[in-house]
Amino acid sequence: MATTLVVRHLSFSHPGAAEPLFDDVDCSLPAGWTALLGDNGCGKTTLARIVCGLLTPTRGSVSPAPSTFVSAYCEQECTREPANLEEFRDDWSAPSVALRDTLGIGDDWPYRFATLSGGERKRLQVACALFANPDVLVLDEPTNHVDTATREAIAHAMRACNSIGVLVSHDVELIDATCAQCIMFERRHVRGRNRTVLERYAGGYTKAQQTRALRRAEVADQLEAAQHAQQSIAQAQERRRAMMDAATARKHGGWKIDRLDHDARNTHKWNEKQADKASAAAYRALGSRLAAAQRAVESIATDAKQYDGAIAVDIEPSARREPAHVDAGVLRFDGGAPAGSGDAGVLRFDGGAPAGSGDAVSELVVDGWHWHTQAIPDAQTDGADAGIRVPRLSVGPRDHIGIDGSNGTGKSTVIRALLASLDTELPALVINQIPSEDEQTRLLTQLQGLSNAERPRVLSAYAQLNADPDRLMAGEPLSPGQAQKLALCLGLLRKPQLIVLDEPTNHLDLHSKQALARFLHTYPGALVVVSHDCWFLDEACGCAV
Repeated sequence: MATTLVVRHLSFSHPGAAEPLFDDVDCSLPAGWTALLGDNGCGKTTLARIVCGLLTPTRGSVSPAPSTFVSAYCEQECTREPANLEEFRDDWSAPSVALRDTLGIGDDWPYRFATLSGGERKRLQVACALFANPDVLVLDEPTNHVDTATREAIAHAMRACNSIGVLVSHDVELIDATCAQCIMFERRHVRGRNRTVLERYAGGYTKAQQTRALRRAEVADQLEAAQHAQQSIAQAQERRRAMMDAATARKHGGWKIDRLDHDARNTHKWNEKQADKASAAAYRALGSRLAAAQRAVESIATDAKQYDGAIAVDIEPSARREPAHVDAGVLRFDGGAPAGSGDAGVLRFDGGAPAGSGDAVSELVVDGWHWHTQAIPDAQTDGADAGIRVPRLSVGPRDHIGIDGSNGTGKSTVIRALLASLDTELPALVINQIPSEDEQTRLLTQLQGLSNAERPRVLSAYAQLNADPDRLMAGEPLSPGQAQKLALCLGLLRKPQLIVLDEPTNHLDLHSKQALARFLHTYPGALVVVSHDCWFLDEACGCAV
């Protein structure tokens, strides 16, 4: 097996797409970890799947060919059992035990994958991928759904891996802790059109961003100098034009010469002819120089436009004093499941065990807008009645609540209980952390069915979340991040008075996270957000509107 994968002149187009997802890109992937970075939908996962041999490119090659080495792709969704789960479950060799210890894998987890929390499934999924010990390993968003302690454990396990590693992630801390280089998908505007390019930066995310900032500053200086040169030539050409006009005026309207002085008249005619020739030649030369200067300006590739505006909403907070509430007691972890309502991005939660019906192994600590779940030390239960102890919980019509805590301590259980308390007439928008393929199809179908008045509103809001409406309308497959954005934008049409988001930053690029946090901060209704991103909770919920 070679120690480096080389991607040459690679292009990929979705069937029926108006333009390629990326075209004629090159990169090298050496042993160790390389981070693939870029906005949602730019092609990171597609490139990673091509490298593993799971997709065939439209054009170009991967060398050596994927058929000649063993590869493993750890997908970002964790709804399906890993293919080698049984093999990992039955293996108790030293490497397997070390992985279990590093990632905190419970002995019973492989036997009950469906009942694990999202973070627990993700840990088991990553463990199975590392256990396979492939030549090429792709981890696609491996820290989605996980808490800080698990993120550190995953980073530790990644550093012990000797494969050619490809990390698709927006997790700055993980990239800094594991990656020796970053390859960024960047949208560049050059010669009147946008195209995707791949840029290599040494080091982790922080170092790469510093280098990128320096490059952007250099490009800005080059562009400014080229534009200044273009402007100077245009001004010189205008001055020359003015001189030519003045000469023409003199020739036709003045310079009285005695008509009998033939020598003077001949001298004047000759001088005017030479001046006309010189002015015209200089003007033409300036025109050529101006065209060259304009081509120089157009050849400088600059970053494509990103949207930084605000999402406009016309939503009034609920008139209810307490749109959602839960009585004090213990909520069982298995007490209720979500049920779809039929509208994209809008879910109702039915059922839910009443407070006080289980044995507490964790508790919810309420500190103003910040709700934190934590395990109760030495708490024991037989598992069937395990639950989380909560005080009386109340969500007001303008409250912004942020919920965090370790995996498996009951965050989703608290959300279920809150949603079970809602009046069926209250317009609510609930977006889950794992958008299914069926949900993505339903979202696109709903978008196509909107009226001519509603569709522009959705596309405008979608653009403000750092997404490309043109690709959306072209019907290209949605990435999980794009699906989450579209679900939010479609849901806003219903003017929800309560928004509940479960791990909304899992699949979002950094620019999109910032845009979403800005919107949520100004959202006038009630908001409940579950996230492990503390900065995001601070931005979205730190000060209710």
